[in-house]
Amino acid sequence: MTFSVKPTINVGDDSLEILNSLDVNKIFFVTDPFVVESRMIDQVTRLLDRNISYDIFSEIKPDPSQELIEEGKKALKASNPDLICAIGGGSAIDATKAIIYDIYNEEKTKKTFVAIPTTAGTGSESTNFAVVTVGNDKKVLIDDIMLPDYALLIPKFTKTVPNFITADTGMDVLTHAIEAYISKNSSIYTDTFSKTCIETVFEILPKVYDDGDRLKLREKMLEVSNMAGIAFNNAGLGINHSLAHTIGGTFHISHGRLNAILLPYVIEYNCKNSEEARKKLDKLAQELNHRDYTCLIKVIKEMNQKFNIPEKLSGLGKIDEKSYHDAIEKMALTALNDRCTPTNPALVTKFDLANILRDAF
Repeated sequence: MTFSVKPTINVGDDSLEILNSLDVNKIFFVTDPFVVESRMIDQVTRLLDRNISYDIFSEIKPDPSQELIEEGKKALKASNPDLICAIGGGSAIDATKAIIYDIYNEEKTKKTFVAIPTTAGTGSESTNFAVVTVGNDKKVLIDDIMLPDYALLIPKFTKTVPNFITADTGMDVLTHAIEAYISKNSSIYTDTFSKTCIETVFEILPKVYDDGDRLKLREKMLEVSNMAGIAFNNAGLGINHSLAHTIGGTFHISHGRLNAILLPYVIEYNCKNSEEARKKLDKLAQELNHRDYTCLIKVIKEMNQKFNIPEKLSGLGKIDEKSYHDAIEKMALTALNDRCTPTNPALVTKFDLANILRDAF
């Protein structure tokens, strides 16, 4: 068993001073148009020492494609910075990681990498995972070269996130924590992180959803998002993410929302097919004053209802029924071969995954 935490984690508004403390002359920022248009990027650049110059690549879109990664690589090479800084949600940070991954494989060089998340969700600022879209498939990259050197958790940068995105990304945190908790590779270390995350999300995500101006709660969500990232970076994930990857790649639906919808179905499958997963979730439920794992499913469904997340994928109103059923066999095979599947607590077959896909629609 191994357990590691790579990034130096800094929490609070003064975290940005890290950028001035490093020995750099030029920074290459990777972000999305909203971070520029909302002037969030200005809150970072205006704090830089005068001798630090910078370039901004702000073309990041949701579900970054390989073509976008190529654009980013060209811009990064032209900039030739000392430090790369990703600011944004999972898409911005994952795209930056993919750019770093490709350049390292070409040139065997790596710049200092700082990640500043603007959503409490992916935990990407502390993981060696990245997800990029190739055609209609989501490709999972896993390599320590993509681990940030510094993660800056700044609550005010999440304040403008609409409540529906707060819900989607928050349910992604919960899914990370639960999958890491029952993963085949879980340990006493990852369990400690995962349990804290699960308990905290159950308690405070509904409160942040109702009032996004509560910065102390925003900070807590950033912290547990980061902790869940550390947990799954060490323990791995499971078929909830495998299925979300293939559905998202095929039908272009929000990753966090997909995880939220799938989670009750996947917990049910894993607890019926893995005694260890059932025992762990039963024990966790009892520690939270519930009877067993079925009560956790009930709480998750109640949270989804509060967040206007449907019980079934068909309730999204974005997926044609025939197209979905025609794609089930291919999606099941893709999920079976996903890099998150091997650490799922229960063994799965293509047939099992296809059944979950049918049940969840």
